Amino acid sequence: MNPSFDILKKIGVVNFEWVEVVRDLQTAEAKIQELQARSPGEYVVFSQRTQEIVGRFNSLPKRAGET
Repeated sequence: MNPSFDILKKIGVVNFEWVEVVRDLQTAEAKIQELQARSPGEYVVFSQRTQEIVGRFNSLPKRAGET
């Protein structure tokens, strides 16, 4: 069984848009860097095996009051 990871882009406060599936975290990070160059925003990597978010990448500046 190959691990698979979904790349999702955060849309609004609580919604995500599925972008694509990749085989490993290194590929996910490289793909997100490529995506952020074209479409800045917050992206997450979701493990299909553990059903958890395993990475967060944000190219947007933090707003006042955000941590």
